[in-house]
Amino acid sequence: MKQRRNFGFAWRSIASVAACAVLLTGCASEVMTVPHLEANQHVDAHQYDKEWFDAAREGRWDILDALLKAGYPIESVNSSGYTALILAAYDNHPNTLDKLIAAGANACAADHNGNTALMGVIYKGQLAIARTLLQTHCDVNATNNAGETALAFAALFGRFSLLDNLIAHGADPNHADARGNTALATVQAQGNLAAMEALRKVGATH
Repeated sequence: MKQRRNFGFAWRSIASVAACAVLLTGCASEVMTVPHLEANQHVDAHQYDKEWFDAAREGRWDILDALLKAGYPIESVNSSGYTALILAAYDNHPNTLDKLIAAGANACAADHNGNTALMGVIYKGQLAIARTLLQTHCDVNATNNAGETALAFAALFGRFSLLDNLIAHGADPNHADARGNTALATVQAQGNLAAMEALRKVGATH
């Protein structure tokens, strides 16, 4: 999402995440129903974009499944670069997330600003979903366009209980972002003593 600078979804940097969160929460106001599809009907690639992304936000696996069976492309992205998996994770639908992963959805996909589903749920504080995403094959040190990692999100947004999990999956506590700042340097500049202590406990040194 270019117009947002957060969730890194539409974030360009971790500092701008909060301002854009509202953009990810938009959802359909009408009652959602499964699209009427004839037996063996194959839909055009983006004929059902609205239904697809609304269903992801609402956790409606029945709709997503019906569209997948009709050939809808699972890795479709909206104008902000969000996939169904990113939206389902961000809007806290763990069952739908699990089914999308089982159906082959890419858990490593990032939005137009390089923010992944893992970064988004860390920002939201949905740590159970974050731990689910950590079980995928994704690179835990993947960076967004500002060079920030999931560990930086956890430190900056106070998700300290997740730091051990990130480190156990190979997160680099001394990774420097595109400006050359580590997570520890960033929280030191903020005077964030709790984050500094938490990072040092998991091996951050500079």
